[in-house]
Amino acid sequence: MKKKSKVENKGTTRRKFLRQAAMGLAATTGLGVLAGCDTEDSCIQGTQSDVAGNLDDATGQSAAITWDRIVDVVVVGSGTGLAGALAAAIGGDEVLVLEKTAATGGSTRLSGGVAWIPNNPAMPSAGYEDNRDDAVTYLEQLGGGQADPALIEAFVDNGPKMIAFTGKHCSWSWHVAPLLGDYHPEWPGARVKGRSIEPEIPGKTMSVGPELVDGLLEAFEGAGGEVLLETPVTRLVTRLLDDGTQEVLGVIAQGVDGPLWIGVRKGVLLASGGFDWDFELKANYLRGPTAYTIGHPGNTGDGLRLAQMAGADLRNLNECWGGVVFVEDTKSLHADGQPGTIKHMVQRRSPGCITVNRHARRFYNEASDYDSAWRPFFAWENWGDLLCANLPAYMISDKKVKPNATEGVFKADTLEELAPMLGLDADALVATVERFNEFALLSEDPDFHRGESAYDTEYGSTLAPLDSGPFYGVEVAPADLGTCGGARVNENAQVLNPMGQIIPGLYASGNSAGVGGPGAGYGGGGGTIGPALTFAYIAGEHLASSSPREILT
Repeated sequence: MKKKSKVENKGTTRRKFLRQAAMGLAATTGLGVLAGCDTEDSCIQGTQSDVAGNLDDATGQSAAITWDRIVDVVVVGSGTGLAGALAAAIGGDEVLVLEKTAATGGSTRLSGGVAWIPNNPAMPSAGYEDNRDDAVTYLEQLGGGQADPALIEAFVDNGPKMIAFTGKHCSWSWHVAPLLGDYHPEWPGARVKGRSIEPEIPGKTMSVGPELVDGLLEAFEGAGGEVLLETPVTRLVTRLLDDGTQEVLGVIAQGVDGPLWIGVRKGVLLASGGFDWDFELKANYLRGPTAYTIGHPGNTGDGLRLAQMAGADLRNLNECWGGVVFVEDTKSLHADGQPGTIKHMVQRRSPGCITVNRHARRFYNEASDYDSAWRPFFAWENWGDLLCANLPAYMISDKKVKPNATEGVFKADTLEELAPMLGLDADALVATVERFNEFALLSEDPDFHRGESAYDTEYGSTLAPLDSGPFYGVEVAPADLGTCGGARVNENAQVLNPMGQIIPGLYASGNSAGVGGPGAGYGGGGGTIGPALTFAYIAGEHLASSSPREILT
């Protein structure tokens, strides 16, 4: 059995934190007024209540911050951001990771632990070849016009370095994931297998997210790094520079006994996940209504808000990592504060199973990858009520595929009986199934090309008629695995403002950054974790090579 992390076993206590602060780690730095300071003074970003006790008088004039602690680097979040924390710690930096929940890992701990990295060093030994040009070609199409070419190149060039680095310092090594590959294997530059890799854990395949996190955490702590659990970051401390940019000096975190002011000699890395659980943000930013999520409940948009308050520009906010879920099951889970599951995403491709919209018509390739499957749900009608044509939607199957949902499943001996249970037109549903059955018997799908891609049949045959009762119907809906828009960054993972200027001392990676896949699409199995680990690593390396700022020393 794998030994638990020291942080998981003991945690880092407030008492230990204050003891370290008392050992000469506190310092002060002169700051100006709370707002409206001139270019030679500094501004504290935060509310009056945040800053109370750190200002000399009501105006804040000639005030000084008393830092509870000063470190080189603060990493906000303890999932893929641990790769950046590890890189900075190995580079000699004093690194503190602040995690707002009671456990490390976030969505990464809940994931399969697979990372999609083109041209990775695990491929040759497994018999797969790759090259930089093909990777860039594939990613250019995948980005959907939303990927900065510099970010594509940074990902392609640094992804293999990140794999070599983590493989060297962690307790596991990487190997090619046996069941996953590129999600668009027919595209130029694609590979059927090899780019999806995972930590090699004896006796275990897939679902190694916990081992991925624990390996990074163990290596980070072994390099002298520290994690504080249940310590959310509520503000960034910044000052206004002559060129109009804000420089990040540190963070304000909420400790068990009150605010903690933590200064940074080098910078802050935002790696706290997306805004999966902020449904107001999703309603305003994403392409369509996404009432459901498979993301970690801690993903409430902290990184996005912190970046915005520091003046960050934003990118890729109209995108998320998509999937499809059973509606009633997910509602019940959300009511308990829990994410949805991937049960439907696994079953929808099964022979003897289709998906229909509110008009009882098929509208997409049910065997496609989950991210591509998310998108067709949001096709809008251009007449009548101007609703989404494909919402609500229902999975329809015969006796070969009993839905693995626990709630909201309807069953009938015939399609004619099933249709009104779901609010569908019976004649339309029968016609849809009959058309699909005719094609399925010929092993073809001219309507939506199901079964034509190598990805569609990766797990076996996907086409079979629905011809034997009982028949089942259950409502399904699009859901996000996580949002993937956030702060605009450059090739060094440094956050930029709307003028394209670097915000000194601020970095972002993962779903806190506006990198995406890069861009709109999802490269293959591990297409979220691969770019997230890579840009965290880029940030950590850049921080380690940076000089500490005099103001904090």
